Amino acid sequence: MTTAEKHTETEVNKLQARIDELEAELKSRRANDSKKHAETDKLRTDTVDKTTSEANRLLHALSVAFVEEVRSAADVVKAVSDEAFRRHEDRIDRDEAITEVRLSDLGNDVAAVLNKGIDKSLAGPGRVVDKFYEAYREKNAR
Repeated sequence: MTTAEKHTETEVNKLQARIDELEAELKSRRANDSKKHAETDKLRTDTVDKTTSEANRLLHALSVAFVEEVRSAADVVKAVSDEAFRRHEDRIDRDEAITEVRLSDLGNDVAAVLNKGIDKSLAGPGRVVDKFYEAYREKNAR
C-alpha cells in the first residue's frame, strides 16, 4: 500500500468516527426534544381538559341557579296569591259583602299582599346564590 492510500484510509476512518459521533449526538438531541415535547403536549392536553371541566361545572351551576331563580319567582307569586285569597276568605268569614268593603280596606289589602311579595322576593337572591355554590361544589366533589 502506498502512503497516499494509507493516508486516505486513515482519513476515511477519522471521518467515519466523526460521522458516528455526530449521529449519536443527533440521536441524543432528538430524544431530549421528544421529552420536551411530551411535557408540552401533556401541559396542553391537561389544560384543555381542566378548562373544559371548569366550564362545564360553571355552566351547570349557572343552569341550576337559573332554575332556582324561576322557583323563587314562582314562590313569590304563590305567596302573593295565598295572601290575597286568605284576606278574601277572612272577609267571607266575617260575612262582609263586597259592597261593604271600603276603599281604605282595599288599600290595606293591596299593601299587605305587596308586603308579602316583597318579603318573599328578598329571600330569592340568597337562595339563588346558595344554589349556585351548592351545584358548583357538587361538581367539584365528583
